[in-house]
Amino acid sequence: MAQGMAPVKYDLIRMAGGLDLVTPTLSLAPGTARDALNFEASITGGYTRIAGYERFDGRPNPSDALYGILTVNLSATVNVGDTIVGVTSAATGYVISTSTNQLVYTKGTGSFTVGETLTVGGVSKGTLTALGAATTTTSKQAAEYLNLAADAYRADITVVPGSGQIRGVIYFNGTVYAWRNNAGGTAMAIYRSTTSGWTLVPLGVELAFDTGSIQFAEGNIVVGQTSGATGTITRVVQASGSWTSNDAAGYLVFASVTGTFQAGENIRISGTTYAHAVGAQTAITLAPNGRVETAVGNFGGNSNQTRIYGCDGVNKGFEFDGTVYVPIRTGMTPSDVPTKVAFHKQHLFFAYGHSIQFSALGLPYQWNPVLGAGEIALTEDITNFLVQPGDQSTGAMAIYTDSDTYILYGTSSANWNLVSYNVGTGAKSWTAQNMSQSYVFDDRGIINLQTTLNYGNFDSAALTLNIRPFIQQRRNLATGSSLNREKAQYRVFFSDSYALYMTVSNNQMMGAMPVQFPNAVTVICEGESPDGAETSFFGSTNGYVYRLDAGTSFDGTEISASVTLVFNAIKSPRVLKRYRKGSMEITGTSYAEFTFSYDLGYSSTEIGQDIGGQYSSNLISSYWDSASWDTFVWDGRTLAPSEVEVCGTAENIAVRIASISDIYAQFTINSTILHYSMRRGLR
Repeated sequence: MAQGMAPVKYDLIRMAGGLDLVTPTLSLAPGTARDALNFEASITGGYTRIAGYERFDGRPNPSDALYGILTVNLSATVNVGDTIVGVTSAATGYVISTSTNQLVYTKGTGSFTVGETLTVGGVSKGTLTALGAATTTTSKQAAEYLNLAADAYRADITVVPGSGQIRGVIYFNGTVYAWRNNAGGTAMAIYRSTTSGWTLVPLGVELAFDTGSIQFAEGNIVVGQTSGATGTITRVVQASGSWTSNDAAGYLVFASVTGTFQAGENIRISGTTYAHAVGAQTAITLAPNGRVETAVGNFGGNSNQTRIYGCDGVNKGFEFDGTVYVPIRTGMTPSDVPTKVAFHKQHLFFAYGHSIQFSALGLPYQWNPVLGAGEIALTEDITNFLVQPGDQSTGAMAIYTDSDTYILYGTSSANWNLVSYNVGTGAKSWTAQNMSQSYVFDDRGIINLQTTLNYGNFDSAALTLNIRPFIQQRRNLATGSSLNREKAQYRVFFSDSYALYMTVSNNQMMGAMPVQFPNAVTVICEGESPDGAETSFFGSTNGYVYRLDAGTSFDGTEISASVTLVFNAIKSPRVLKRYRKGSMEITGTSYAEFTFSYDLGYSSTEIGQDIGGQYSSNLISSYWDSASWDTFVWDGRTLAPSEVEVCGTAENIAVRIASISDIYAQFTINSTILHYSMRRGLR
């Protein structure tokens, strides 16, 4: 080293802290983000480019698509979109990419045979010479082929039939159910996901009865003694009275009825009168334009009695098991149209504005105070119910209005005790979620019960105080919320297509970062698939239902992501440094490209600023592709440093990373190492 030359030093910047828009620069850790979009704070550290989402209707998921490669000797042109058929094997494949001697396909059936003739539409196109590619498939090519395969499957998936936005969605027993207005906007319908797409759920018909003396049972075939009308019972709703007193009243639900029941006639089973019909049966219909909210509960104790309970603000509350839809009549006047729902301590709770109605214990159809049903009145409209962790003897329920928080203790009408928890701090509708603590979105941002208790209704109660400008723009735009437990994230979504992902580990906030989708979230749900995997779905304004945290794109659209770190002075804010080089540690399972750039000296116009450079990271996990031999990766790597160019002199530097693509899977930037030499102090 020449005498007097400053030694090269190395500064490690750990990506952590999430977005901070308000804290003074010199008070922040160097890995804090000053600007960010579509990155999330990882629970293990670093910033992760978020996963995508994909349309869903029950057919194969685009992100699960596989591809195969065939080496061929073509005698005629094969085009993308053709279906190739092996003459000998009868195997088929949908072509997604072609070259001189290679076909890449997806939607494969059967196994192709080397040497066989390949046809398209019965016309010979050439001969199959080898299974697999003629040359090694690079990680970038693998990502491109997977993306093309996903696009082929995506094209098969349709919107929920009807018009307007998705008005409700729930994942229940491995099936997604979606609510949407019909084509004319005159009624709302329910559809279920199937392997062939969305299928309408018939709502059935109901028949009111009174003077019931013998209890009906599901599966009974009832007959009108006068009319001869018949139907098979799918649900018995006893709303009042008792069978032993011969005054049971309620209604029966049928999938369909033959004939028309008459008012006052005997309803009979095998010649025995059970009750009297109040009138003719009526079709169950739903008025349009509701916003469906649901809770899952079990009033029977058996696993097959777990059902969906819900409301939508324009129709009666309901019970639904995926097949049978049951309107629930509470007797609330003047309008029996609840807006919020909860299942708590074997009671069904509905909110009607500022009134809370709860059913009799264990009886979701009965709302008679004599049986234990009742009302709790607040001074403001209820925005959220949130059952707290605990068992039937210790659990409580948080009740939120826009301005206040209450806790309901007790187990029934005999000992309910509503306590005002905090005056001045409430929650926006559809934003209450339970992680290790309860989280909601309030006028001040994201808060939990603990910070509410400690800081009251001051801004300091907000966990997202450091991104206040973002919160202030969207405090009245929340449309839903969800959790990702694997990532330890609370997420809140807004009508302007933005969302906020907040990561929490061991009750410590690790960072909140904004997300923007091309499709606004109108409703969202989460659940666990039959194989135990976490999953979530959201509905949007265009009538599609999307599976979240899936795929490499926003349903085929590029994911544009960026993060800019705070200006880093390397603990010497008044000393110039000569920056020489950088190295980034990146983890992931797919090929990724990104732009690395930086600003020097608070972005001073007196300093030549960097225009950025494009870099790639050949990350790929070790796997065997089951579609075709020789398209697997023998040895992959999921962690690699990426050397980047850094050059210039200034007192500080702000690192920028950006990515835009529809083929890259999630990748995490863990840290950046800057190579630099100390220069003179600023004068």
